[in-house]
Amino acid sequence: MRRLTMTRCIQAGVIAALATSSSSLHAAEPAATIVEYFNSTSNKYFISANPADWALLDQYASIGWKRTGVTFSAYTQGQDGAAKPVYRFFAPAVGSHFFTLSEADRVLLSNTAGFNYEGVAWYAQDQLQTLVATINPCATGTTALYRAFNNGSSAPANHRYFEDYGFYQSYADKGYALEGVAMCLPLSTSEKRSDASRLLYQAGFGARPGDIDIVVNRGVNGWLDDQFAATGSQYTPRDWWPLNRPDTCVNNTTPPLTDSSYCQRDNYSLFQPQREFFKHAINNGDQLRQRVAWTWSQLFVTSGTDVGMPYGMIDYQQMLRDEAFSNFRNLLQKVTLHAAMGRYLDMVNNLKPANGVAPNENYAREVLQLFSVGLYQLNNDGTYKRGAKGELLDTYSQDDVENLAHVFTGWTYPTVPGNTPATLNRVANTKGAMEERGAQHDYSTQAFMNGTIAGSQTQGQRLNAALDIIFNHPNVPPFVSKFLIQQWVTGQPSTAYVDRVARVFQNNGSGVRGDMKAVIRAVLTDPEARGPAKWNPTFGHQAEPVLAITRLARAMNAQTDGVFFRTTTGNSGQTVFVSPSVFNYYPPDYALSTSGVLAPEFAIYNTTSALNRVNVAYGTVFGTINPDATVFGATGTQFDLSAYTAVAADSNALLDRINDVLFAGRLTSTTRTKIKTAVDAVATTDPVARARTALYLASAAPETQVLR
Repeated sequence: MRRLTMTRCIQAGVIAALATSSSSLHAAEPAATIVEYFNSTSNKYFISANPADWALLDQYASIGWKRTGVTFSAYTQGQDGAAKPVYRFFAPAVGSHFFTLSEADRVLLSNTAGFNYEGVAWYAQDQLQTLVATINPCATGTTALYRAFNNGSSAPANHRYFEDYGFYQSYADKGYALEGVAMCLPLSTSEKRSDASRLLYQAGFGARPGDIDIVVNRGVNGWLDDQFAATGSQYTPRDWWPLNRPDTCVNNTTPPLTDSSYCQRDNYSLFQPQREFFKHAINNGDQLRQRVAWTWSQLFVTSGTDVGMPYGMIDYQQMLRDEAFSNFRNLLQKVTLHAAMGRYLDMVNNLKPANGVAPNENYAREVLQLFSVGLYQLNNDGTYKRGAKGELLDTYSQDDVENLAHVFTGWTYPTVPGNTPATLNRVANTKGAMEERGAQHDYSTQAFMNGTIAGSQTQGQRLNAALDIIFNHPNVPPFVSKFLIQQWVTGQPSTAYVDRVARVFQNNGSGVRGDMKAVIRAVLTDPEARGPAKWNPTFGHQAEPVLAITRLARAMNAQTDGVFFRTTTGNSGQTVFVSPSVFNYYPPDYALSTSGVLAPEFAIYNTTSALNRVNVAYGTVFGTINPDATVFGATGTQFDLSAYTAVAADSNALLDRINDVLFAGRLTSTTRTKIKTAVDAVATTDPVARARTALYLASAAPETQVLR
């Protein structure tokens, strides 16, 4: 680092005064880039906005200096009227640099032995007069730069700087002192667009090229407001059919085709709900509601393995959409009483004890273990509570399960339209809410999870009392919060992130527990989800097969009837609405074996599924998807690639656009070079082929397989 002391940051390109009016100062695009380096030999980090420093260190790779890939944006002199100079100091004794915008620090350190003042490094804003250990302290359009310090006890004395709040917090475990917010740096246009693109795949099924502009213009909270208010997509309701198919219900291939021609397929398989799922996810604008409903379907699992009649599955999935943003307590009740769940987990026709036969415990067990509280007691940050000997503490007992099973007796299928309600209706009907049959309910008083469910209450009141006990259990906020974070943002969230969201679950700010709109907003606006690029290597999650294909389709501006896409994810381990078990397609605690990092979606990632992803992408990008002649009203799938073909002659411009939409700005130079080489091998006179080549290779790249 000795030669760096001779290289000043006050370079014409870094501090050039810009003639700007006061009205445009805050809209100025940051002109400085701060680049981070790491020296593997000395175990030290260094940042600089000086191109001369970059050139010098890039030559010093042989002695350990290498770019980390982390960059920040900053102002040059005169770009922003509120920006202040950031002063750079070097401490030769420990070989480390220090950056501050505090004038008091500058005066003190300039007169302190052992510190060399090296001038102004860049310009930043300072809403905070002192270092403050807080989050979200900076004005709109800027982001906090956090500072951590290792005093040399566990590594050489060194500061490191972070815009990624979760990454910053993780350094406490590395022996660094977290010193809080050092300054506020501006966000560049590309950083704002990257964050908008990231939001669209966290909170929806991927970005269309024009969607990013909408999020940037509306802001994250404005976009969320629009999505909460958007009209929800509707599955086409289907009528009840008996479990045993009538001989008259067959597939009739004789023209002309009508909406009842394929009676057997449409009423005795999940063809239609699966088709409509993809149609809506790819075509429709209520992305957040659909994505939340898809998430709920992976928590409150029902599966076509037992609920194979489309009329019931459609009704259940529509209920999850309708209740996507409601209170969790209401959602829990709707799930518990839905006939599809009743059939799947055996609560339907669950009878009071008789002739030595006890009530079925299946739903009672799963509503606790999988839907609400989990097996073990949790702290509010999602970590396990432990006993005096370090043992995990059970959330509930076997007695709790048995007693709850008694409370859940006496519910049966909804009466089939046109039928007379029976004392115990055993005709399978998985559409709608189950009905009470008091004669089959066990009214005995039951002790349950530190509560009592009185026998004097009605059957419905007893179920409500049980669900109230579950809903108010302290495990529910962290259990649900962590699940949502893992589904949308990152497989291994920090404990602080879980805690912040769980607190919103406990109280939305107005004393309401379980307000899902507030919880959803908390997950998606948290500083660990938002902001500039995320550099923490444990951040993010793999795109599950459904998201991988919908993201590609939406990036290609698809309009589809959904027929083609319903078969694209099965060989990748995720057939829509056909989870292999109540434990979902993959468990939330699946970890990568080599690192131990939680990565749930990787549980279904293997050689077969990896190859299927690539093959599906190829067929989607290069294939022609015509209407299916067996589907009434089929339109096939059409793509509008004009956003890409318009710039396809310039491979760099093409890759910039694809980086924006599919990579959320995280296209690495290595991957970019490989895709560019392939694109440049295609004639510029064929813009469609060039665009398709880039889109296909982008969809197979690791940066789009793992959403960060």
